[in-house]
Amino acid sequence: MANTIRSRLTKKIDLSDEISSFTFEAIDGVFDAFDAGCHVDVVLGPDLVRNYSVWEWQQDRKSFSVAVKREDNGRGGSLAMHHLQEGAELEIAGPRNNFPLQSDDQPVVLIGGGIGVTPIYAMASELKKAGREFRVYYLVRSKEHAAFHGLFKDLDLGANYQLHCDDTDGYLDLQAFVQSYPENTHYYICGPEVLLKRLQDVSGEQVRGIVFFERFSAPISSAEVDNTAFTVVINSTGEHIAIPSDESILSVLNSKGFDVHYGCSSGLCGSCITDVLEGEIDHRDSVLDDEERAEGDCMCVCVSRAKSEVLVLDM
Repeated sequence: MANTIRSRLTKKIDLSDEISSFTFEAIDGVFDAFDAGCHVDVVLGPDLVRNYSVWEWQQDRKSFSVAVKREDNGRGGSLAMHHLQEGAELEIAGPRNNFPLQSDDQPVVLIGGGIGVTPIYAMASELKKAGREFRVYYLVRSKEHAAFHGLFKDLDLGANYQLHCDDTDGYLDLQAFVQSYPENTHYYICGPEVLLKRLQDVSGEQVRGIVFFERFSAPISSAEVDNTAFTVVINSTGEHIAIPSDESILSVLNSKGFDVHYGCSSGLCGSCITDVLEGEIDHRDSVLDDEERAEGDCMCVCVSRAKSEVLVLDM
């Protein structure tokens, strides 16, 4: 993977039974500037790259922290992270930000569901420093799962912070929730797919506010999508590369020696976004917005495919 920085795990602490915080420090050089909502790609092994939201960082750009929930039945990334010991060295790329705070003065509501709270905490910290008005809702199954509750309390947000536990408070009535805020409210939300969809549906029905969101798992698909084979043309060399129906552009290009930067491999992080010069794209990612998709000049090669027979990539 290109553009990585060799880093050392300097601190690993448990925030709850399932969630641990990992602090990494650059061994050589510094990272690009961090900001609220950004994430990094952690190289945990061959073909094992995972992206995690940064919840705190040092201004010298030498170190930062991420929080990871252990998923015993996951794809292996979280277990690999939790097996790391202090002193471990590995490559890290980024940061990049697909979930930035907007620099306007609209009312702000932050919503973090479960481990999706990590970018939300960073946003709350930045908004507090900037002196902006905002509200935070931290949604968890029960209080023992509220790994960031103490950190939020340390921000001293008073009544502007609310912990919502499903087992004692019931499920949040999102329709009533949205109706309680002005129509120009900006909502920033990160959490399980079902939570994102519920807020999008409610806000769309009520035509109230703007929803900014970040996923940490792939969207729920209601039907299987049939894949067809197509051809990718590399603009710099004219090489024609066949993409079979059962392989992604990313996997084929990497197998042929192309150094394509990637992270989640699920269309969630945007690491593999590649410029497209010709052809019609079948967008299947969760990163590009409607306007970027309509322009048709870039794609996430890890999951998106072609509607046309040929795509010409700017590589």
